[in-house]
Amino acid sequence: MRWCCGWYNGIMILVERKYVVAIIVLAIGLVAGIFVLARQRGGIMALTADLGKIFSDNRQWVEIKPRVANRVDEPPGKETQTLAAGAKTKEAKPAVEWCVLKTAAAAKNKVVINEIAWMGTPQNYSDEWIELKNISDGSVDLSGWQLQNKNKKIKIVFDGNDILAPSGFYLLERTDDETLPEVKANRIYSGNLGNANEALYLFDADCQLQDSAAAAAKWPAGDNVTKQTMGRLPNSRWRTSAAVGGTPKAENR
Repeated sequence: MRWCCGWYNGIMILVERKYVVAIIVLAIGLVAGIFVLARQRGGIMALTADLGKIFSDNRQWVEIKPRVANRVDEPPGKETQTLAAGAKTKEAKPAVEWCVLKTAAAAKNKVVINEIAWMGTPQNYSDEWIELKNISDGSVDLSGWQLQNKNKKIKIVFDGNDILAPSGFYLLERTDDETLPEVKANRIYSGNLGNANEALYLFDADCQLQDSAAAAAKWPAGDNVTKQTMGRLPNSRWRTSAAVGGTPKAENR
């Protein structure tokens, strides 16, 4: 079907309807493309300025980069977003990169694993706890340090609130603070220690191994029947505690 769509110098031009539809669609697409580009560029005026560069500078191509309003540059580890004026940035929680054991040799120059209740307590075998001790002359910021067991059922990352004073103790209790009702825990953790084929690794913020304790066939000290703990001696060797239940946040005896 043909229909009249216009004239020039009195001469009627017949055009197929499908060509008219195609022209309209192309025109709409062209207008939409101009508006999208204008929005990326910062508005019609900015787009016009860029097009002016093409013709005025006699250059064939000009790189047109999108303008982003109120972009906030953030250090690594944070999520960068395009924000309205006055809006706050959203900080993305950085993923934890777990330390990997590279050598069994430990530095033992600042903080050590001082006592382990791998057998639990007389009240409950699952009431396990671990104690760290600062053996250096100065305070130690544990921020970024990690404590892991062999199969990583225990995975602990310390933060900026964990400051260990010289000769100070740091107590970690499993599940809740009722493991040792008389002593307040510094941190609650989850995961259990095996009675054999087990190990604990303490890494500093640079993933350098600071200390370790291992159980091959069995732990080197401690008693699963009497619930005496495994405590550290000044020479770094282990011994079974004299007291049932050990000496949390106190010198080993």
